[in-house]
Amino acid sequence: MAIQLGGFFFEKVYPIFFEGKIVMSEDTLFTKKRNKFYSDFEGDQPFKLKESFMKSRDIQDTEINLLLEVIFEKYGYDFRQYSEAHIRRRLISRLALSGLSSISEMQTQVLQDKTFASKLLQDLSITVTEMFRDPDFYVCLRKKAIPILKTYPFVKIWHAGCSTGEEAYSMAILLKEEGLYERSILYATDFNEQALNVAREGIFRNRSMKEYTINYQLSGGSGFF
Repeated sequence: MAIQLGGFFFEKVYPIFFEGKIVMSEDTLFTKKRNKFYSDFEGDQPFKLKESFMKSRDIQDTEINLLLEVIFEKYGYDFRQYSEAHIRRRLISRLALSGLSSISEMQTQVLQDKTFASKLLQDLSITVTEMFRDPDFYVCLRKKAIPILKTYPFVKIWHAGCSTGEEAYSMAILLKEEGLYERSILYATDFNEQALNVAREGIFRNRSMKEYTINYQLSGGSGFF
């Protein structure tokens, strides 16, 4: 489903500025390298990352915490309260792709190489989303917030961390149905440029439409995708 929306802005979040477009083959390459990494990591052959992650848990945690502090201080993005498992998993994958041997070495790269830092930030970002995610929220929005918003001459809504745009487009659909779209401006921001490229296109997979339709109808919608 593709939606072209006026008054709809997809923007990157300051202070990081990314260049380039999404390249699907890079995802495939990432998967292959990641799978090879885990194969080597679990096998009997010596592997330099294996030594790094055989350190004591306290040392690993200290290195990771220092890395997250560096990212926050230098680039302004705060991952310090993110899921430990998520952070550890993404860092291991980036180590495998970059050929670095430790989290400490990664910290040096983050400080010296903006391109590497940009890739790592995209690794750490969470892009899980879907159309009309959490239908109860949209039901509440329709019943309680929309009547109030209709009393205003115009409406501005900001989707911070919009990912690939599904929730921002969901809001646009709801506003259209409620007669508010023409006097609304929606801002959608994220620091993950690959996700923003998808959001700007506004084109989503057919195989997701059945699930999205269920969410939409549970949220108070009467149509289907």
